[in-house]
Amino acid sequence: MRTIYLDQNQWIALARAIKYPKERPELEELPDRIISELNSNRIIIPITFTNIYETQKINSPIRRRDIALVQSIFSRGLVFRGRQQRNEMELKNAILKLSRQPPQFLENDWFISKIFFESVGESDSIMKEAGISKQLFSLVQSNPAQLLFDYLVNIPNDSRIEAVRRFSIASEKLRTIHEERRTKTQSETPAMRRRIYGALLMMDNAELILNISNEIGVAWKQISDIGDSNVRRLIDEVPNLHIERELAIKLEAQQRSLSENDFRDMQSFCAVMPYADLVIAENQFISLARQAKLDQKYGTRLETKLSSFTKVLDEWGP
Repeated sequence: MRTIYLDQNQWIALARAIKYPKERPELEELPDRIISELNSNRIIIPITFTNIYETQKINSPIRRRDIALVQSIFSRGLVFRGRQQRNEMELKNAILKLSRQPPQFLENDWFISKIFFESVGESDSIMKEAGISKQLFSLVQSNPAQLLFDYLVNIPNDSRIEAVRRFSIASEKLRTIHEERRTKTQSETPAMRRRIYGALLMMDNAELILNISNEIGVAWKQISDIGDSNVRRLIDEVPNLHIERELAIKLEAQQRSLSENDFRDMQSFCAVMPYADLVIAENQFISLARQAKLDQKYGTRLETKLSSFTKVLDEWGP
């Protein structure tokens, strides 16, 4: 079964193709083709937190409903797991590999969840923080598409606006940090900027790395115990860290101010590049991913037009 990721612009185009089929004739048959592929269990089209946020952000109830309906039907409520969950699993197997221990067995679809709020974090912590009952959790599990749709469409407007506001504040803080670092390192070579960003990622994940190493019996008591060569290998072996480093370096090298959208798109690519067979997204991040050779490293096909969907399905065959 192939995994496909569509960025928000592609979901918008798909929703319009369904509602206004004569607007883009080349997409007129695509919805039926996707349904056929989904029903035959040949593809899945999970969404990310970025998709959920972008849909939730739409102020027009009619537009939000249109896109939420299409996302719920075609994703079937499946999401890519959040950063924390992926980071932990990827780090654990990378440390096992570096210490020459057998990797932890993971199901082929371990990075997918049918609990839409696991696109943000682990169920246990979210249920506790948000006061979600076990009954509601079970309901989401039993009908993921319907509950995703209800969340996107029926969330109280005040709650929706406040959630968007808080996330935008957090994104702006992150953007400011990146801009400040870009100013400080703009005279450095790309190789040095890569080393600096890698060091920052190690510092951000130091506690988690040391906790995992202790859990699996690796004698790392502090980051200096890992060794320079292992630190470099660790970043390269953990997709979430490697992709973030490479995309951040490419972004910060551009002659423009960074935007909130940049960081949402970057986190989506961290989630999908290692696991999706096909990514259809806007030109900028497809170009950045190709420049960083992420498509080659992870064997992911990158496209910029929704109309390429059918072509790729035909190439894959039945």
